[in-house]
Amino acid sequence: MFKFQLDYYRNGQGLHIKTILLTILSSIIMVLLMLIPGIAFIIGGFSLAASQDFSGEPSGGGIATFLISMVIGFILFILMYIFILIPIAYGILKFYKDTDLGISPRFSDLFMFLKKGNYVKTLKLTLIIGLISVAMYFIVYIVVIIVEVIFFAIFGTSMALLQPSSGSEGIGAMSISFIVIMLFMILVLFALFIPLYYFVIFIVNTVLVHIDQRSLPTITKFSIGWNITSKGPHSAWKLLFSNLIYIVAAYIIIAIIGIIAAVIVSLMPSVIQILFAIIGYILFYLFMFAVLYFLYGSLMNFYHKNKNALYPKNN
Repeated sequence: MFKFQLDYYRNGQGLHIKTILLTILSSIIMVLLMLIPGIAFIIGGFSLAASQDFSGEPSGGGIATFLISMVIGFILFILMYIFILIPIAYGILKFYKDTDLGISPRFSDLFMFLKKGNYVKTLKLTLIIGLISVAMYFIVYIVVIIVEVIFFAIFGTSMALLQPSSGSEGIGAMSISFIVIMLFMILVLFALFIPLYYFVIFIVNTVLVHIDQRSLPTITKFSIGWNITSKGPHSAWKLLFSNLIYIVAAYIIIAIIGIIAAVIVSLMPSVIQILFAIIGYILFYLFMFAVLYFLYGSLMNFYHKNKNALYPKNN
């Protein structure tokens, strides 16, 4: 059931700790880079606070400085995200990709897509992925609105029909109607999640093709990424549901452990409760990080299995 996750674990034995440490270090670097646009936000907030008079009202100059700082900070954030952070994120994927191949990841690969010869091609691919993602967002947003309209229309109609009947029977019928419609909405939204995740697999495979063969034309990368997603011997649907069950199982495990720990901790003195609560939060985030780590690893493993089957000459 968890073949892709287990195979990633086996392929990267002896390398997982290094990959995790490189991921953490890379995340710290990305956070530090985000402090650059953050400075503009801080300046704006400080100017607004410093310009307040005795009544607490900011001056016109303070408001103007605040708004200008917010705009500059937002623009810097977008530019930093597109032109620096996304190429660095491709480098992080390279860590996971190498680990699945049994190759020791190198820290220098974090910046490989910022180098001359790779950078422009990376930006071009990122721009197209961004446009496709925005289009997908609007499609999903419209579908969600339609589902909400249908929900309120059906629920409102059912309430109007049940309104004349007073008493507990009418209230019970409305409650049942509400539960049925809510379950229907959950199923619709869940059904919407499935093609979205399939789309994510396709985009990740396209990026991995770019990591493998940066010299290919951009459209060719999308074509190969789609073939790897949809035409390989290993089904993307199997990967999708494998990861879905994997995440659900992880949350069930953490919920059971959390309940047991909460009961045990509740019997302890207050000082010890605080200590265990801190330790619990740390262990929770470590556990979820490990879950996400092998989730990403399963995508790498899926890519390599299908890529090797479809394009053996490029190995």
